[in-house]
Amino acid sequence: MFEGLREFLVSASRGGGRNFRTLVSGPTVDGFHVARSLVYRSGHLGQLTEDLRAELGGLGVRTVVTFQTQREIDILGDPLPALLPGAVREHIPIGDRWFQKGGILPDDTSSQGQFYVTMVRDHADLWARFLRLFARRDCFPLLYHCTAGRDRTGVATVLLLETLKLPRAEIVTDYLISNQVFEENVQEPEVLVPLFEAIDDAGGIEGFLRTLGVEAGDVAAIRNNLLSKG
Repeated sequence: MFEGLREFLVSASRGGGRNFRTLVSGPTVDGFHVARSLVYRSGHLGQLTEDLRAELGGLGVRTVVTFQTQREIDILGDPLPALLPGAVREHIPIGDRWFQKGGILPDDTSSQGQFYVTMVRDHADLWARFLRLFARRDCFPLLYHCTAGRDRTGVATVLLLETLKLPRAEIVTDYLISNQVFEENVQEPEVLVPLFEAIDDAGGIEGFLRTLGVEAGDVAAIRNNLLSKG
């Protein structure tokens, strides 16, 4: 499954800092807006230009979440301690468990959309750990990233924006922005349908988050920290 991993990772991370952007700002379905300049997302942050290094250093990031597996870090390195020396690093390695099983993925990954659902369910505790960070006021500004900044980072953004009640059309539009970066491998809007269906089957985002281990108090705190009226 993971033959040619080094070549794939180097290709995905080429041009460090691509797919870097802030969290979309809303409005939500109930009239709130997502606070600006508190949450950022990206691909691998190696090989940055001097201008981007300066811009990143000026954001005041206090927490960095890395979804990369340890094997990815071993191959690509971890530039963030030098780039953001004052930030707290949270390593939440989505995929390490698959590597520990010899690189064998579960059977129910017949499509990219189903792969996203499996990725969430197989790492439920890690996704809960990620989302609970947003319930803490001392974590912001927060930056999260994987290697390409599209799949794990994209799923993380879907879960977070669903929690904040952004309209699904806006969530899909935000996800598809990554196609501008990966023109050689674009995704269609339908790729998010299985994840949305899993959320709906759980009775909505609150029920789905409970299956991950995120409780109602955490959800309320996340919304309180990241939403504002008007």
